[in-house]
Amino acid sequence: MAKNHRLLILLVAASVVASSVTATSSASPSSRAYELLEKYGFPRGILPEGVQDYALHPDGSFEVSLPGGCEINVGGFTLRYEGNVHGNIQSMLINALTGVSVKVAFQWVSINAVERHGDQLIFNAAVISKSFPVNNFSRSPRCNRIPAIPK
Repeated sequence: MAKNHRLLILLVAASVVASSVTATSSASPSSRAYELLEKYGFPRGILPEGVQDYALHPDGSFEVSLPGGCEINVGGFTLRYEGNVHGNIQSMLINALTGVSVKVAFQWVSINAVERHGDQLIFNAAVISKSFPVNNFSRSPRCNRIPAIPK
């Protein structure tokens, strides 16, 4: 009887572990990517809707895949996302960023870093930087798709 009781407990424990693994893996890549941003102190809205996949490596480097190039408007500026965005993330800092640019006058300038200082996000593009309130990015914006991004 004691053997059967232990076997039953083992089976119940195994089913609980299996169901928790299934629940964890059922989260979509997009929801996990936005949760990752929040884990590092960034609002989910710095990434547009539609993340298809992402990878975070042990050294903090990451890759995000979007369905294609798209643009959003933030605080009077147009941001452009390529289909693949790369960078390094740590608490309150994303650097070595590629795949995101801002339109300044008549040209596109790559955004190479995003920093969070309190309730402000600072976007760095070459020698230009601009801060925005964090709450401007509380929700992921819907991107306006663009056919192709010239290099």
